[in-house]
Amino acid sequence: MPLDFRMKHEGEPPARLIAQLRLRLKEANHPPMLAEILAPLMESEDELDQEVMNQITALVNVLENNKVPGAEAMAAIREVVDELIAASDAEGEDDEDFAAFYKNKPVAKKPNLTALVYSKIKGNRPKVRIDGRGPGSGTAQNTSRAALSDALLARMDRRHTPTIGREFVGLSLGEMAMHVVRASGHRPMGMREAIRMATHSTSDFPLVLEDALNKSIGRQMEQITPALARAAHEISAEDYRPGNLLSLSASGMPGEIAEGGEINHVTIHEGGERKPAPRDFGALFSLSNKAIYNDDLAMFDEIGRKMVAGATERFRQVLLEPLLANAGLGHNMRDGKAVFHADHKNLAAAGAALNVTSLSEARLALRSQRGQSGEYYAIEPWALVVPPQLETVAQQVLAEINATKTADVNPFSGALELIVEVGLTSPTAWYLIGNPASSDGLAYSYLDGQAGPRVESKPGWETLGTEFRLVWALDARFVSYASWFRNPGA
Repeated sequence: MPLDFRMKHEGEPPARLIAQLRLRLKEANHPPMLAEILAPLMESEDELDQEVMNQITALVNVLENNKVPGAEAMAAIREVVDELIAASDAEGEDDEDFAAFYKNKPVAKKPNLTALVYSKIKGNRPKVRIDGRGPGSGTAQNTSRAALSDALLARMDRRHTPTIGREFVGLSLGEMAMHVVRASGHRPMGMREAIRMATHSTSDFPLVLEDALNKSIGRQMEQITPALARAAHEISAEDYRPGNLLSLSASGMPGEIAEGGEINHVTIHEGGERKPAPRDFGALFSLSNKAIYNDDLAMFDEIGRKMVAGATERFRQVLLEPLLANAGLGHNMRDGKAVFHADHKNLAAAGAALNVTSLSEARLALRSQRGQSGEYYAIEPWALVVPPQLETVAQQVLAEINATKTADVNPFSGALELIVEVGLTSPTAWYLIGNPASSDGLAYSYLDGQAGPRVESKPGWETLGTEFRLVWALDARFVSYASWFRNPGA
């Protein structure tokens, strides 16, 4: 017979009642903390008969059989108890009013605690299916891997608003594993077994984690890039094969055509500078079953942050390699000479401190660059690239000065961007460059345009958990020296 869970005493339940209920629960191997939650629903110690304990046992068994996590079960029980107490306080002892308050509940006049709690849990927790169909509705719903990864991404990144996965945001990592495994037709005995099955089988669970990580890393990589990337431009690479840029012959400039004259042939061939050829980079990470069981999302999020930090630093090093080669003079170009060479007219004859005079000389050298046929490149100075040691000096040189006479006017006020790259090794060298959007210079390539690293997963073998690897193919090199000028400084 269901308990009459309506309060008949005023104030807090007697301490003796709580103590006796706690003792009975402990003897029955039930959570003792249920005593404080359920005691307000009982009138006296007389209600602690076997029928009451049978009903509590039935409630605990239902929760355990449905693998409801302890914290969620306690929260649901407490919520139901609070509603019962509120109903009793608000509606008094009138059975009709009490029944009206619970008209939408499984039991009206004398609510059954097990039915109320389980109904509450089912109403608050989504039923996940991986087959793309909603529970019992017969209508197609997007409850696939993408929905679960969307929900997981929302938990990892507060800036992400879930869409197709918004109803699954409340699930823990363990619950996701449990539902994925059950949707695959398995019946695990508990959450530990479900996690083991999810991480050491062909289930979709590792792919849910993988998708969420990929999205999170992609978002962060868009916001965190090395400063030197602003001074470079991208060249597409569809495969790993090295190749050269297309080049016109020395007579590539169109010639005048006399009346009735012929048009001279111009040779186009892959005789230009070598393009960046992507190289593979990678790192391994792992998420243990224990971390998944504990719903240690902080650890999972930390893995993502470390992946982003590592990938960003790798991108920086790849960009710096062609710049720092040959003791800072850059790698060798197609003519066998370093990027910064006197013959390329992009290297100061003598080092000079960064000031208006030395910057003016660099600007003149940049504008004076010519091609093989003597044509002017007409490169517009765009940015000043410096190490952190020269940041303050550069800011002063580029600062706007309210001059009182013509000689004091700063010609570079507001005219140049400032790029401070922490990876530059010389504390005195600085560079004046053209806009990479319009002038060839330092270039980088991603394999297949993959602008960020890719995360792949597999079941752990040496450890209990899921292993992730971050892989990225990229490269960088100078495809032209004309848009960069270097001064070794002083």
